[in-house]
Amino acid sequence: MKLEVGTHCPFHIEEGVMIDFVEDQWLILIKDAVWQDEEIKAFRRNPGRLAFLPLDTVVFFTVNIDDVLETSDLPFVIQESESADAILTQTGMPVTLALISSQDEVLALRQLTLGIAESSQVKEQLKRILDAGYEAEVSNHQIDKTQARYQPYELEEKALFTAGF
Repeated sequence: MKLEVGTHCPFHIEEGVMIDFVEDQWLILIKDAVWQDEEIKAFRRNPGRLAFLPLDTVVFFTVNIDDVLETSDLPFVIQESESADAILTQTGMPVTLALISSQDEVLALRQLTLGIAESSQVKEQLKRILDAGYEAEVSNHQIDKTQARYQPYELEEKALFTAGF
């Protein structure tokens, strides 16, 4: 599945930001009702950061793009992913970020690939969480508690690593 600018995004999401692992890549969709031309241009060229923070039962990614997207937190529960096995066997970790219009059109794309060290850390932490077992209530509680206690930028400050793009 390759997203292309000007095409319909095959994933319908509400306004906001989401992350999933789809067809051997992390996919971050950023949807808003209205994207100004300046925001689209800034998305394509301005510096951004993707950070990774593992907790006990979930991991959080945070993403930030200067002048486009304030730091947003993206919880990920590996046990709820259809791609858990693929994530753990992945050698590199490509990430695609996409701006999505209210009509689900792909307006702009950014791509990065996590380095070997970062990819290994992601896999190690996700495997640790997967091996520990799964209780939806516990994971949901950890997500709710973390989001209530910390602002997304505070999670970014606690991250195991941050990758610039």
